[in-house]
Amino acid sequence: MSGGGSLGRYRRALVLVPAGAVVALVIFVGVGPPALFLKRVTVCELGPEVGTYVIWTPEELLNKPDLTNVSAYMDFGSWGYTFTSGSLTVGAIPSESTGGGGGGEADHAPGGGISGDYQNHNWTIYQATNESVVGSTPGPCTQPYIAEIGQPQGCGGSARIPLLPNNSTDTNEPHIWNGTTGVNGSEPGCPVQTPGAFVWFDTSFHSDGTGSSVPVTWNLCNRPGDSLLQLTAPAQIPIVVTVPYDGHDISSTGFEVWQGDPNGGTVGGDNPTFYADSASYSLPGGWNWTLAPVGPAQFQINPYLPLPSLVAFVQHSC
Repeated sequence: MSGGGSLGRYRRALVLVPAGAVVALVIFVGVGPPALFLKRVTVCELGPEVGTYVIWTPEELLNKPDLTNVSAYMDFGSWGYTFTSGSLTVGAIPSESTGGGGGGEADHAPGGGISGDYQNHNWTIYQATNESVVGSTPGPCTQPYIAEIGQPQGCGGSARIPLLPNNSTDTNEPHIWNGTTGVNGSEPGCPVQTPGAFVWFDTSFHSDGTGSSVPVTWNLCNRPGDSLLQLTAPAQIPIVVTVPYDGHDISSTGFEVWQGDPNGGTVGGDNPTFYADSASYSLPGGWNWTLAPVGPAQFQINPYLPLPSLVAFVQHSC
């Protein structure tokens, strides 16, 4: 009897040993590195530096057709340039102003044009490179170069660039300065530091817009006085930075972005004006206007509501 009891205990012991081994194996796999379960994907990362260039750089660009007034207001430090290539984003503006106070400007000149500020800035160009990493979301590069804006050169000013040859429409706006023409380098103490490098921007009217960018008609033919259009959202303007490199031009596409003071502010002396928007346009009655958004717009323009983006204009007689 005692021998049979010993054999039974021995058999139970044999069963317990493999069972314990299985439990240990399950625990080992459960706490293993997460990478064992993830595939390798291609993402875009910042690559080698191509070079640094000093470029005339526009800020706060606003369209101004003939007979209209344009005003802008923004916090210091609340503007910048954003470039994206796949999963890589460089130069996004801060969520709030990095400086104190705010600045306003108005263009009440009789002719049409593009109103804005500009400065000479350092721009650094990088290669954008595809890298294979362990992860779950791929994001391969969508353009080969990335541009990053740097510190200003301590010179600049305001400019109103005329619309040629017709100052009553935004369909003929100038966009390019390559170091040889226009207001680039025309200010005293602001020479063109890198010939051939320039910022192209698009604030023009596009009659072939689709979706949210379809132009709309604003009939002010029988309305006296002026009517106001206000932009309360951040302004976005498509831009391309082009520089000479290795015997040819290379470019990086992005957006200039600027926004008004989200808390509002005042500009003026004895009779201050309150600004809570980024830009405002005052258009005279007695005309039929066609309006088209500049930059990406989530919603089609409704002249009776705050604007979803900056606006380009075409002026028609009634």
